[in-house]
Amino acid sequence: MTTCLRCGRDVCKPCVFKPANDNKRVVIVARDDELLRRSHVQRLATATRALGLSRREIPNWMADVIFGFKGKIVWSGGKEFLIHDEAIDTAYNDDGSFRWLSDFMYFGERELRQSPQFRTLHRLRLIDLAFRIAYPERAAFIAR
Repeated sequence: MTTCLRCGRDVCKPCVFKPANDNKRVVIVARDDELLRRSHVQRLATATRALGLSRREIPNWMADVIFGFKGKIVWSGGKEFLIHDEAIDTAYNDDGSFRWLSDFMYFGERELRQSPQFRTLHRLRLIDLAFRIAYPERAAFIAR
């Protein structure tokens, strides 16, 4: 009988160690047309509100999730998604109050009267990307 190198128990076939670099996830960034759908924005707003974070904590959460991600982030075509360290502040026009997020989270409760504006695309992309990384199962629901 052999002893498992990992857990020390007697086994027929020892456990196999997986190198840390073999389990890297690949996250695909949502396309513009997906992000600008009313239904997508409404589900994204509901999920954002469900986080239970204040509007000032949400950008910190996004930064921690996106910049702490060890996997690969790509566009739908496979090209690498490059993000700079000031992307979140730039997307919100360096508005430290992040007031837009308060209004955005209410979209989960009420019907959108118009299609989302193109100028909010970068904000929506960053929120959606954070969900795709942190909560892949919730992101799949949002994207449907």
